[in-house]
Amino acid sequence: MILYPWLKKKYKKILSQYLKKKLHHSIIIRTQTNLGSNVLIFLLCQRILCINPQNYFSCNICHNCQLVKSNNYPDLHIIYIKKNKTIGIDYFLKFIKKSYQTSKLGKKTIIWIPKIHLLTESSMNAFLKILEEPPLNILFFLEYNSFFKLKKTIRSRCIIYNIYPPTEKKGILWLKKKTNKFKTKDLLTALKLSENSPIIANRILQSTLWNERKFFLSKLKKSIKNKNLFYLLKFFKKKIKKKIFWIYLIILDAIKIYYNKKITLINHDQKKLISVIYKKHKIKDLYTIINLWKKSFFYINNISKINKKFILLEPIIIWENIINIK
Repeated sequence: MILYPWLKKKYKKILSQYLKKKLHHSIIIRTQTNLGSNVLIFLLCQRILCINPQNYFSCNICHNCQLVKSNNYPDLHIIYIKKNKTIGIDYFLKFIKKSYQTSKLGKKTIIWIPKIHLLTESSMNAFLKILEEPPLNILFFLEYNSFFKLKKTIRSRCIIYNIYPPTEKKGILWLKKKTNKFKTKDLLTALKLSENSPIIANRILQSTLWNERKFFLSKLKKSIKNKNLFYLLKFFKKKIKKKIFWIYLIILDAIKIYYNKKITLINHDQKKLISVIYKKHKIKDLYTIINLWKKSFFYINNISKINKKFILLEPIIIWENIINIK
């Protein structure tokens, strides 16, 4: 497992505190999703538990390192959460009780909670009591998405390290090392579509999704030029929500241009399409269209067994009328 370049400074900062024996017993890593915080914590755990560390990094070959990598280290407890589940009191205490046991291999005992914000109220209260008088030789690694809120009482008993996305320049540089078949405008677009997460951007570029998006947006461009939005319907057979989202972002870029032609776009690789939409629509029409697609997305996303094709008709009919009135 390799440390992502945008995490190196944070890694060394945390480990330096550990080496100086000044590391707080409860560490919160606050980040947006998919920036590699799990890799950061894993490598910190492996280095802390390593028998023969090599300066800032673990040896990666000792018995302890092998146990950590195979998820069998007896003093490393990770509270995994299933999708859409919370951390109930019984499940939580099962792991916490282990922290009061003497370390089996003579190193620290580490409790890693990847989604601390999913603790229920009762679990949170129990955890607060533990943080007030933490067991000896214990280290808590707590992660939570910056989108969520975390109780002040929890935050006040921990030290918080924030993980931010790398700059566009650093993100593009990393992506170029991963692949050399894409232009800079493609890499920048993938970053924007991924909330500046190079990890997700790389997944998008390496998947079939990237070419599917390119193909779909080319059909959107053709539909607008020919003033025939119904032509687009036959390309909505799969991944409907993603395609609505792609349209939404394209229209959003066209709206941005109305207010500032030098503004940073999301779809850098679709400037010709954005220009076509910008020139063919008034600003009030763009707001009408984008709100219709937003409403369609909401219905399709939240209502089960809905007739998706029927829901798509409203934005398509109104959009075609707007184009043909001109």
